[in-house]
Amino acid sequence: MLNLALLRSFVSLAETGSFQDAAARLSIAQPTLSQHIKKLEQDLGVVLIERSHAGSRSTRHGERLLPYARSLLRTAERAAAVARQNALVIGCSGNIAGYYISRAIKRFLEVDGWTGGWEVRTAPNPQVAEMLARREIDVAAMEWPIEDPAIAVTPWRRAAMTVILPPDHAWAGRDAITPDEFLTLAVIGGEGGSGTGTVLRSLFGARASHLQVVANVGSTEAVKSAVKAGLGVSIVLADAVGDDVAAGRLAAVPIAGAALEKTFYIARPADLPDQDVTARFAHSLVGDPPVPTDG
Repeated sequence: MLNLALLRSFVSLAETGSFQDAAARLSIAQPTLSQHIKKLEQDLGVVLIERSHAGSRSTRHGERLLPYARSLLRTAERAAAVARQNALVIGCSGNIAGYYISRAIKRFLEVDGWTGGWEVRTAPNPQVAEMLARREIDVAAMEWPIEDPAIAVTPWRRAAMTVILPPDHAWAGRDAITPDEFLTLAVIGGEGGSGTGTVLRSLFGARASHLQVVANVGSTEAVKSAVKAGLGVSIVLADAVGDDVAAGRLAAVPIAGAALEKTFYIARPADLPDQDVTARFAHSLVGDPPVPTDG
């Protein structure tokens, strides 16, 4: 069994590169830190740290161990917080964090009376799913459902989406464009695994292979910037572009005959009792009407 205290010392030393700085960070004596590293190396049977007068650095064995050590420490912290039930950690994509989750948290705090701490961690949807599986977060707000029998998944809300174009695009003033016309456009975003990509593949079915995705830029704000620059078009949450459309910085045009919507889901461990704060938070979201948004 790996000792968490030893792992904590190893991570601190690997990150600082100095026995003195790592010991100060951990509020322990340098000889104690040295003993921790030596014991961990003995337990694993490999050298983890190269020592020199210039400092210390991880060996190839140490580099391999480092991400797992960090993950174990995060899991231990989460386990302690869950046992004390004094923190709620929510994982979600940048879109949900930017436009929806804050109001949902506020409503939960007002209705439930929860007085513990809360935290929002943002990451791409696949990473959020992994974080939930590792119990690094308590609950996830997802842009697609997780298929895992250990995870309870419930639809939360639907959010309208729209095609955005540069304001000087030839089609910017049209009432709608056809699906065939959209397939002729250079598209920013919509990669596989993203919520937008899921919407596009649902809309076009077998013809999704004809989508001309030219770039993936990582966030809705970056997508808007790329479209404003004339690098392509995209499909984004309507809530994310209301101000830009009103100010004439972007044009929004629907696709004829298509109800562009993205469904958000709430995912949590299925084995939690209803009185657990995570279950209460999840129930508060899926049991309430859609959270209003600005614009």
